[in-house]
Amino acid sequence: MDDPITLAIDRTEELLGHSPHPAIVAVPLGAFAVSNVCDILGLVSGDDRFDDTARLSMAIGLVGAAGAMLTGVRDYGYIPTDRQPNHQIATAHGLGNAVVGSLFVTSYVLRSRDHAAGRRTGLASRLLALTGGALSLYTAWLGGKLVEEYGEAVQPVMEMQQDQPEDREPIEDGRDRSASEPRRQGEPRSV
Repeated sequence: MDDPITLAIDRTEELLGHSPHPAIVAVPLGAFAVSNVCDILGLVSGDDRFDDTARLSMAIGLVGAAGAMLTGVRDYGYIPTDRQPNHQIATAHGLGNAVVGSLFVTSYVLRSRDHAAGRRTGLASRLLALTGGALSLYTAWLGGKLVEEYGEAVQPVMEMQQDQPEDREPIEDGRDRSASEPRRQGEPRSV
């Protein structure tokens, strides 16, 4: 019997027709971006309202990141280790997001302590969050590369990849290529 979290993810996937991970990641990415903008505005203007907004949006982002992590780990489990470079990219995506989460958690703890003590958000808290925000852009790009370039978690592509014979011949860049594989960078989407 599956645990309640897996069951909830499965039901959501059935409802959406795909993994909920791509929809959930918008929450932390958006909230962390708002937090970063407010950190800069708070630093420049000295207005405490920006610090409060940065802290609140960061908290929302961390809650969203927990959901993105749960669904992302589940999706990661479906990528065979021998499906390269997909598995390698997914590993870098996941590990990078673990660093992003750690940076934002640390920033949130520091800024919450500052707020509780009646102090303005410190420079270290802001720099940790800005570093996390910058790294999240890269990890989001890796996630997009998995889907857009390699077709990972795109149901029709995944089904076709599973149905391919084991004796396919590699093309010049070392990857197998057939009509069922996702488009290359720069190729137009087929509808």
